[in-house]
Amino acid sequence: MTTIQKLIIRFVFLYFILYIYPYGFEYIKEIDSNNFSFWKEITIGFGEVFLGWEYNQDMLSNGFDSKYDFTRFLLVAVISIIGASIWVFIDSKIKKEYNNTLKILLQTILRYHIGLTLILYGLSKVFLLQFGTMDIDSLETPLGEHNGMNLVWAFMSYSKFYSIIVGLIEVVGGLLLLFRKTTSLGAFLLLIAITNVVLMDIGYDVIVKMFAIHLLLMIVFLMWDDLKRLYDFFLKNKPSTAATYMPLFEGQKGKNISYITKGALLLYVFVSFSLDMTERIEQQHSTHYKNFTSSHEIELFVKNGDTISKSKINGNRWNKIRINDLSYLPETLMILNEDNTTYRYKFTADTLTKKLHLTDLYGDDQTSHELTYEAFENKVYIYEGIFKGDSLWMRTRAKTISDYRLTRNGIRWIRDLK
Repeated sequence: MTTIQKLIIRFVFLYFILYIYPYGFEYIKEIDSNNFSFWKEITIGFGEVFLGWEYNQDMLSNGFDSKYDFTRFLLVAVISIIGASIWVFIDSKIKKEYNNTLKILLQTILRYHIGLTLILYGLSKVFLLQFGTMDIDSLETPLGEHNGMNLVWAFMSYSKFYSIIVGLIEVVGGLLLLFRKTTSLGAFLLLIAITNVVLMDIGYDVIVKMFAIHLLLMIVFLMWDDLKRLYDFFLKNKPSTAATYMPLFEGQKGKNISYITKGALLLYVFVSFSLDMTERIEQQHSTHYKNFTSSHEIELFVKNGDTISKSKINGNRWNKIRINDLSYLPETLMILNEDNTTYRYKFTADTLTKKLHLTDLYGDDQTSHELTYEAFENKVYIYEGIFKGDSLWMRTRAKTISDYRLTRNGIRWIRDLK
């Protein structure tokens, strides 16, 4: 191995290890990465001195393509270059050969890191947690008011079928990486899947571009030997031998250590991921008031006995009531005023007395407000009650999820069959 090759593998090793620690441990739910991180102070100091950037330490937006992220990536690269150079220099004096062991160690770390990360993200797609399901908020927001990331989320949430299949590919690919003999197949599956993710993240300005790019780079490095084999076979028409991912531990004792460690890890992952997914599914999908999901256009609004007509600058008049409008915030209700100010409330419903009880979702004031409702033909509703000291009476017309063109039809195999 040449000096340049030694320098590259040591740089890659240091870069990925420093990049992963500790923010990459998303799959270990019991760990708060901030408690183990040494990055915050040195990253901010590095950025202020060498980049001239200022940082809001209370809102670093770590992991969301922020200044803090790019500063840390640059700092990690600088440390890795310096560290790799010193490492190669020391090795030149020691004259000990362990480059293959270092490569196997890095491959093992990447196999498990990529595998567990994508199993977690894949499961969140399979159970419709990452993107949610198509909701009232997406349907009611004009296309021109969406940003690129909103469009991706709406696109993915529209089709449960597509989201589940994409998630299954990530889960299967991640599982295959956990075993040496199936690593090549898993890496190839994930190379295709994550390349598509990277292209979408860049094309639609999703705020986790660098996270996806780093995953892709890890996959490329992991399957580097496979890529060379594919190049020789398909482009150079040469015979190719099978690439073998060597075990980190050799001998019977090493195998026993490997089996015990992997067994304990898989048991932990199964239990931890099961508990996490169950909790998230309960929070996001278990709503007692699914039938209330709707958007109400307020046709007539009476406040303290005065009928208030529509006016775009009138903050005293409600324009819409959206119930369960966000798929990731069930059992909430949003009030949209004519001046586009919004207020969000938690609600409970008594279907016997036909009353809604509202409390502020985000504020400290937990005063309960009560509105009675009555349904009429053609999805007309009457709401009335005392709200924040004001007497309100409203006539609304509701639209449910199935009333929108986008959600009216499912998959149609025969387009003109009615």
